[in-house]
Amino acid sequence: MNRISLCALLAALAVGIQAAERRRGSEAAPAATPAPAAASTAPAGSLEAFALVTERNIFNPNRTARTRSAPEEKPVRTEEVALVGVVGFGADPAAVFHSADPRLRGEAAAGGRLGDFSVVAVTPAGVELRAGERTYTLAVAQRLTRVEGGEWTASAAPVPEVRSRPEAAPVEVPANASEVLKRLMKQREKQLKE
Repeated sequence: MNRISLCALLAALAVGIQAAERRRGSEAAPAATPAPAAASTAPAGSLEAFALVTERNIFNPNRTARTRSAPEEKPVRTEEVALVGVVGFGADPAAVFHSADPRLRGEAAAGGRLGDFSVVAVTPAGVELRAGERTYTLAVAQRLTRVEGGEWTASAAPVPEVRSRPEAAPVEVPANASEVLKRLMKQREKQLKE
């Protein structure tokens, strides 16, 4: 088959499909919707006549169902800044902060700024921050968190785990040990008891 006869065949197929749809539409409902203007007014040998075939090609392996896309919900963003520690002892100690937001990361001394916060005071135990009218006191290892657009809240500092020493077993001094070794072992036993 040459190209012209293939085009004519596809055009005839498109016209036949349109006619069948018009008949089906007129049988189903008295007021049928008119066929698309581009398909009905296009000359039989033009590519526009095949628009219906390409739009409704049931043999297309990449076809997808016609659905309306639901609006995507934007995930809620949470901001967080943690007081990692305090460095520098003396006149100007600085607080070290960590955050995913680069504006809230780094170190700042008293009187400095950290994002929207101004640093009021820095002590070896923690820091005092001010944002607007609110003041926040953070201890080392404490965090400030907020949901996007909400208020900052301080999380409780973790309670340090207190480990007790296991009961020390008495040290056995070998009978053939030198005087120096015996003295060192006794001294170590005393340290373990303290």
